[in-house]
Amino acid sequence: MGAMDSDGRITATAQHIISIMGSDKATDVLRILSTYDNRFSRFIVSSSTGRDVQEERDDPPLEAPAGAAEIGETVLLESLDIVQHWESSESASGTYIWSGNQADSSTYLDAVERIQEFVNKPGAADTTNLDRARDALMVAMLRLEKEFFHLLESHAKSMDPDKLQEMIQDDKDSDEGDVSTADGLEKTSGSDDLRQGSKSFKSVTIDLLPGDVVADLREIASRMLKSGYQAESTQIYVSSRKSVLEECLQSLGFQKLSIDDVQKISWNDLGNKISRWIQILKLAVGILLRSEKEICRSVFESNYDLADGVFNQLARGPITLLLNFGEAVAIAQRAPEKLFKLLDMYEDLRDLLPGINDLFVGESGATVREEGATILTWIGEAVKGTFAAFEAALQREASQNPVPGGAVHPLTRYVMNYIRFCSDYTETLNHLLGERNLTQAVTNAGSEESNREPFSAVILTVLDLLVKHMDKKANLYKDAALSSIFLMNNLCYMVQKAKDAEVRKLVSDEWIRRHNAKMYQYHSEYIRKAWTNVLSYLGDEGMNLSSGSMSSSTKNQIKEKFRNFNMAFEENVKTQSSWFVSDPQLCVELQISITRMILPAYQNFLTKFQKHIDVYNGRERYAKYTPDEIEENINALFEGIHGHSDRRRG
Repeated sequence: MGAMDSDGRITATAQHIISIMGSDKATDVLRILSTYDNRFSRFIVSSSTGRDVQEERDDPPLEAPAGAAEIGETVLLESLDIVQHWESSESASGTYIWSGNQADSSTYLDAVERIQEFVNKPGAADTTNLDRARDALMVAMLRLEKEFFHLLESHAKSMDPDKLQEMIQDDKDSDEGDVSTADGLEKTSGSDDLRQGSKSFKSVTIDLLPGDVVADLREIASRMLKSGYQAESTQIYVSSRKSVLEECLQSLGFQKLSIDDVQKISWNDLGNKISRWIQILKLAVGILLRSEKEICRSVFESNYDLADGVFNQLARGPITLLLNFGEAVAIAQRAPEKLFKLLDMYEDLRDLLPGINDLFVGESGATVREEGATILTWIGEAVKGTFAAFEAALQREASQNPVPGGAVHPLTRYVMNYIRFCSDYTETLNHLLGERNLTQAVTNAGSEESNREPFSAVILTVLDLLVKHMDKKANLYKDAALSSIFLMNNLCYMVQKAKDAEVRKLVSDEWIRRHNAKMYQYHSEYIRKAWTNVLSYLGDEGMNLSSGSMSSSTKNQIKEKFRNFNMAFEENVKTQSSWFVSDPQLCVELQISITRMILPAYQNFLTKFQKHIDVYNGRERYAKYTPDEIEENINALFEGIHGHSDRRRG
């Protein structure tokens, strides 16, 4: 009721002024009053028609004319008054138009558009209002700058970091587990998931700003651009959205690290940061920047070239921060254990580079495109240098401490696991190592291996070097039989690892067959070196067995053979029980081979001579073991000092 009374008083006052002052003077007075209360503008009399504006309110207010020539003075003056109202009124000047009624913002934009039309195409009869229109337009642009900035800043934190975190949570979970050997070799177990994940973001966008806010920004930007305020509008936009992107990267856990920082940080911590960097880079390129560019093109939709330039300017800083981390890691000190993280970085950046190039188009985006390609090259060089460091470390390895029990050497475990992990990156390593000089890459190679791909040839060289190292280390053992066990263990481990599907492609079935045969050669050598002497005591050479009765000297020979056999057998069992055979199947095969060699001869010797001497009874027991006990002792061999548990090591 109060609002209706107020409108009534406004109407009565306006009509009274018009009745006593005439249309021209009344128009001036009403125009002044409208700066304090916009409702007076409804009664301003048009000098050309003699009708007050109230009579025209049944039509849509402030319809956009086809040209300035069609803009009447009344409409122009009303538009000027609307602009002036938001600056002259103390309450209005301190208020944001876009924080209130939607009708206010629409009315203001329509007014600005009409003033722009008038200024750009002034009619001959309107020259007297041109200066005022230009002044009003300048005031309007200052107001729109303020409104544009306020809209951007008031929604600068509308992006939910938790939501973004959830979008990469699956990748994070898959990357938390590391596969490790006992020698500290590590590789991210979720590398394949990460590489696939980088492609899954390509078509994903999110609403970084509410749709109605984007629409308002677009309307404001179009007016500012039309009046030549391109620099002002783009500068405000770039400053605000760049800050939002940088804050978003920080909320995701990205830390800016200098080259010195990277050099000082421990590899374990740096490895975790690399994994995080990969996730954030995928998120930034695949979602954040893509969504940001869509918003930018929507806000500046009247000029896509301008929009792309604005995007390049606001996103250059954040993407450069991310790429600089890759540069810092790439030029850091080389170490073999860094290879797999570097390969992850290389492959993910390689997969993301087309997306980066699509985002940063045009001349203003060339710097980012070039920087991305350059850093990819540097990371590739780091991969090559790191693999070379691995090869050099293998060349230099000269430990002189024999592994207890002839078990698999830590170097063999390290190298074979290294190769196994490398096999996941065969395509990439073939590309990066393709330019290396491979003339000496394959030694003793058959026709099948001579035309292998670069990485395969390099791996064959590494394996050949590893075998030579094991041959040298076998000489550290004083017991020749233990040397054979050592060589057999290490070759068995190499062959088993080489049977992995991806490694098999690198080394070939022929290599596996050749080294498997060599392993069984060491198997036979061990049997011969360790058990021939034991077996020799079970023969009847040199004994006179032609007569029906056995002489005392022959019986003494038999007793001596039993004593010697017992001593030799016990010594072997005692010694070789601490030896170790890592592969369960190979262990059983060795035990079977020993049993087949010793047990039948022992049974035959026992059967042949037990009727001539009391082998089991008496003060001196000559046959200390039954055949079953012989077999039990053989089956207890090769447990090592830690027993069966060692066989579970990878």
